Amino acid sequence: MSLRLNGQKGADILAARAKIKNSVLFVRSFTGALCIASALSSWHATALEALTSSPRTSVLQALQASVRYVGACAGAERSMKIVVLRAVRGRDARLPCGQGKVFLDGPDSYVLWLKNDQEFLYRFPNEDTENRSVNHDRTYGTSCDSDSCHDDTSLLLKRVSDRDGGIYRCRVHYQESPSQDYVINVRLVDSPGTPKIYSDAGELLEQGHVAPLSLGSNLSLVCEVDDEQPETLVYWRRNGVVLERAHSARPGLLRAEVLLRNATRSDLDAHYECLAQNADVTEPLAASLVVKMYLPPLSVEIRLNNNYDFEAGQPRVVDCVVVGCVPPPAITWHLGNNLLRSTVHKELHDGNYTVSSLTLVPSLRDNAHDLVCRAHNSHLPSVFEDRVTLNVGYRPLCLSSRDEKVGAIQREAETLTCVVEASPEPLQFSWTFADSRSLYTSVKKVPGHQHRYYSTLTWLPRSGDFGMLYCRASNDFGEQDKPCVFVVTPGGVPYPPDCGMLRPHPRTLRIECLKGWDGGRPQVVHLELFSSEGALLHNLSSVAGVFQLHDAVPDGNLTAILYSSSSRGRSQPKTIHLQTIGSSNVSAIKEHVGKSMLHQGLEATSGFLLVLVIVLAALFWTRCSKPSDHHGYDSPDVVPCSDGAFHREPDFEREERALATTNITVNQLASCPNQYTPSPAGGCRVLVDQPPVRRAYFV
Repeated sequence: MSLRLNGQKGADILAARAKIKNSVLFVRSFTGALCIASALSSWHATALEALTSSPRTSVLQALQASVRYVGACAGAERSMKIVVLRAVRGRDARLPCGQGKVFLDGPDSYVLWLKNDQEFLYRFPNEDTENRSVNHDRTYGTSCDSDSCHDDTSLLLKRVSDRDGGIYRCRVHYQESPSQDYVINVRLVDSPGTPKIYSDAGELLEQGHVAPLSLGSNLSLVCEVDDEQPETLVYWRRNGVVLERAHSARPGLLRAEVLLRNATRSDLDAHYECLAQNADVTEPLAASLVVKMYLPPLSVEIRLNNNYDFEAGQPRVVDCVVVGCVPPPAITWHLGNNLLRSTVHKELHDGNYTVSSLTLVPSLRDNAHDLVCRAHNSHLPSVFEDRVTLNVGYRPLCLSSRDEKVGAIQREAETLTCVVEASPEPLQFSWTFADSRSLYTSVKKVPGHQHRYYSTLTWLPRSGDFGMLYCRASNDFGEQDKPCVFVVTPGGVPYPPDCGMLRPHPRTLRIECLKGWDGGRPQVVHLELFSSEGALLHNLSSVAGVFQLHDAVPDGNLTAILYSSSSRGRSQPKTIHLQTIGSSNVSAIKEHVGKSMLHQGLEATSGFLLVLVIVLAALFWTRCSKPSDHHGYDSPDVVPCSDGAFHREPDFEREERALATTNITVNQLASCPNQYTPSPAGGCRVLVDQPPVRRAYFV
């Protein structure tokens, strides 16, 4: 602060300053430098401004206040306690300010360190601490970083030497409270001897650990330090807690022993330290070791979260957790008599937990088998395991792979059956209509099938029910993924059947029908056979749509009427006309409705083969036939054999040949080519009369 000193007022101010300076020099002879500095600062801060307005009275008041402050400071210096702390030569030492219990009360507070009240050493906070401080209103003091704590107000002396001995002052300037001083007298000592740890057998332990112990075993450790300084202290520490202090075994040798009895799990990784200390602000010398142990597991557990259901064919990750086994165990998986391979093996929490993960894809044959996890510690004789019994099953599957068409009529009761395969048994069936309405039905087992179940739904259809109807079953493994699908359409009478006819024998008629849609109800195919005079010869019905008439078809023209019927009525009829001839002629079948594609294809194929047979038969007839009085030839019939060659059929006696016929048929379902011609064709049916010759000719 600068002032312009003019006239009498300036002279008074200069005189006041001179008096204060003389007082300060007088007090300095028996007080410390910090008191002097504080007195001058106090006077400079509180009195100087007052001098400009009232020099004489203000100077007197300021002088009196400063003298009182200096006197009080001098008294405090004489009564201040000096703490003596020892430091080891050649090693680091950390001097605490106020025994490490100083906390600053604001951003304007600070700590000063001086040596012998002359040499400035350290100030806190400084530029480094201000850069890492974001909140300027925080309270500074002891801080912890990376699990290690240090006091920012302490003074660190690197590699202490003889010149570091002396008086150190820590001055704490508080923002809201009076300042406080702490004085430390640093005294230097030599380093103690190095601790050495021995076993009870006298073996020096230098590996940093003892041989692995078993539960219940004992351990004896001995620490020795060669040191002749009387102030040296030797003691044991376990995990930071002091256990045993040393006693003097002989002059210059300090010895401390610790005994571990009946080792338990709590002794695993216990940290034992033997320390030799003769200083207050220097870390002691130490020798340490860690106790290792072999431990069986506390528990072996297959963790399934109380869900023992495994869906067949679906992968699932299973964990086996072994707790407390040291060293980490070898884990194996077994399913029944099979050894499985784990997919993941990991250790957690410093080896206390060992987890083995298995990806299991079970099948139905694994149901009710035990899944076993075994943990084996190679240093222990026992094997530890856990086992669970698998419940393997699968979600319901629809038995039908295609949609089922349902013919329904409004307000007429309709019943549907939904069949699924599942393991275990479904809990219920759900039916969802096109308008999202749902119904639920009970479950019944299909007799004679182990995993097959069904449910029926009976309801009165309404307009909103037409469309897709989904049936789903659910069991312990979940709901059916792909539902059974029913397509609900308006129902009615059945569609007409598609029928075809053939004659496997001259007096046998076979009719086969392919049924059309049943209209929503079971259907039956009917056959009505009429004679040429209109008389009803046969009135038959068949669920399969197949009719076969034996020795019941007389010669002449016949008419067959076929139709399907159900509880909802009958279909449109289908008429088939049959033209028959006597035993010496070939019958003809004439349909007034179009033939099916299968019949047309077979007819074309048989026609081609029939022409080929006729040509070959004519060639053989030209070579082998002789004149005959009755038919113009007496050669036997020509028939094809299975090897593809044609052979002569042996002759029959005339009496037998009169009623016998020989069929040369390429395809039993083919129609005869003579149905549109009056003359018979040899490839369909040939009636042959022969004289009574008993000879047989073969080619």
